[in-house]
Amino acid sequence: MKETTIEDVLSKAESWHAQGMSWHIHMLTPSCVFNERTDKHAFVLENGTLGEAYVVYSDEPHTEADQKLLFMIHGDDILDEEKGATDSSNLKMQIIIEKARRLNEAGLPWHHHMLFPDCVFNKHEGKWSIAFESEADGEFLEVLYDEEPVDDLRRIEILFFEKEG
Repeated sequence: MKETTIEDVLSKAESWHAQGMSWHIHMLTPSCVFNERTDKHAFVLENGTLGEAYVVYSDEPHTEADQKLLFMIHGDDILDEEKGATDSSNLKMQIIIEKARRLNEAGLPWHHHMLFPDCVFNKHEGKWSIAFESEADGEFLEVLYDEEPVDDLRRIEILFFEKEG
C-alpha cells in the first residue's frame, strides 16, 4: 500500500467513481486486525480495477471522508433507517447485529468491514464478507456471501454511525 493524504484519497475515489471503476474503502482502528500500525488510525482506498491500494495514517479517524465515500459507493440510502430496520435473514449476521446493539448501549467500541471479493484483506476468493471486530473482547466474526450483502451492510452501517453520533 502506498501512503498518501486524505485529499488524494478523496480525489482518486471521485475520479475512479466517475470512470466506473471498482473501488472501496476501509477505516481501520489502531487495534484492527487489518491495520499494520497499532499507533494510528488507517484510512484505506483500494481500486480493484487497477489493483492499487492507498493508506492515510492519522491520530483520529476520517469519519467524514468515510461517510462521503460510503454514500458514493453504496448510494444515499445506505443509512436509511427504514430500509435497515428489519432483522437479517442470515443467522450469523443477526448475532453480529445484536452484539453491535449491546456494545452501542454499553458505549463500548467495535467496528466492521465490508470486504469486496477483490479486497486485499479478503481471504475468501470470490466471496463478499462482512467482518466484525469488538475491541472490548477482541472477538472477530465474519459472514460470507455469494452476492453483495447490501441489506446487511445497511443494518451494520446504521448501527456504526449511531455509535458515532
